[in-house]
Amino acid sequence: MFVSGYVYRLLRARARELGLRWSALMVLADLDLLGPTEQRTLVAIEQMRGSTMTVLLQDLERRGWVARAVHGGDARVTEVKITRAGRSQLRRAGALLRSRLNEELDGMPPRVLRDVAAALEPLAGALLGKAAAYRREASASAGTASVA
Repeated sequence: MFVSGYVYRLLRARARELGLRWSALMVLADLDLLGPTEQRTLVAIEQMRGSTMTVLLQDLERRGWVARAVHGGDARVTEVKITRAGRSQLRRAGALLRSRLNEELDGMPPRVLRDVAAALEPLAGALLGKAAAYRREASASAGTASVA
């Protein structure tokens, strides 16, 4: 069953209709979850070329959704953080995408929806736990790097 692929294509198409690039939303979501993050880490997470990420971040920066700065005095390392406007845009887009998904789920028995939500809770918890561990690891690495 390819439910996740269907949902992905459905939401990506809706984002496109709204004039939003899916990759931009994913980067904003990464930054919202992880906090300030090195550009090369975003490249690895999103599995895209560095030059593609640079162009994407330039667009997001022009829109006022992210801010970039040299990290730790090393001009080769760029740290990216989501701005208040970027977080607001992410929330707005999320609400619109949830609304579209709810349209698809309309007519589904409430019991089935509750069961699915309950079944997804452990997965969501595990993923959030991994994100928190990654954030702690990144913070520890940044602290070590600045001491060296």
